[in-house]
Amino acid sequence: MYGLSGIHHVAIGVKSLETMVSFYRDNLNFTRVFGQFPEEEHPPMREAVRTSRVVFSGIMFNQEPEGIFLELIQMKEPDPRPIRADFKYGDIGVAKLTIAVSDVMKFYKEKENSLDFCSAPKHATIPGWGDYDFVYCRDPEGNLLELTSGKNMDTQGTFGGVIRAGVSVTDLQRAKSFYQQHMELQDVVIDDHECFSGLVDEVSGNSMTKVRSCVLANNKGSGMLEIFEVLEPRGRSIPFSTRWGDFGYLQVCFNCTDVPGLEKHCEEAGIDFLCKLQAMDTDKPELAGTFIYIKDPDGIPLEFVHIPMGT
Repeated sequence: MYGLSGIHHVAIGVKSLETMVSFYRDNLNFTRVFGQFPEEEHPPMREAVRTSRVVFSGIMFNQEPEGIFLELIQMKEPDPRPIRADFKYGDIGVAKLTIAVSDVMKFYKEKENSLDFCSAPKHATIPGWGDYDFVYCRDPEGNLLELTSGKNMDTQGTFGGVIRAGVSVTDLQRAKSFYQQHMELQDVVIDDHECFSGLVDEVSGNSMTKVRSCVLANNKGSGMLEIFEVLEPRGRSIPFSTRWGDFGYLQVCFNCTDVPGLEKHCEEAGIDFLCKLQAMDTDKPELAGTFIYIKDPDGIPLEFVHIPMGT
């Protein structure tokens, strides 16, 4: 209805842009650059950040097999802060990126001494999906990454791109209904299951973690969304003082060709906004993209963007 077509990118606030770019480029083959942002003021972000001046630098890039883009943002003004002292699977909010690899065990053995893995690879059998091999690691600033392989993965060489973003919620059914109704994620790729229970203790920081999850998609796009609810123990809520640009996962951004139409829909549905319709900075107004920010039922920031593909 509003031209929604999957996830465009996931943003992370970082302490050192140089260190993080090197990590993702050299270890995970993030070499396909979509855009770079020099350190300067970005007026369209003032409303979202809730301040009169927003200065940051950044990059948006992904792997050659394409997939979801990763946006790294190094905020200068206002001063960024850690969202949390540590990041754990199950904390409410954007929680992880999932990257497809051709063979998880082979990747683990090759990178065991260069990546900060949380455990050895694990295996699950998911109803309606089948074999699922996975392992978690952390980037230099502690953000969670999941590497996965299986018969349903389409990889070219070692990597198959960022295939989905994961968000941790307080109520799976409420979140699922919200994303299906308002974000047009009608395709249930993986239905509700608890197959990861007991397999994510190293990333949750607790023993016998019980979790229920599902994966949703839109048939117009390939960027999938995993929603999961940690039932035992419950995840920590988003700190009240968190601001866009703080260190850690910031948002999930969806492609949307009719941003004004979606904005009107969200207003009528009573959805909370972080930022109403804005135009991106550009020296070519006819090519200026548009975006809005809203919050899901747990207060997780979601961006919707349209970027004209002109020359």
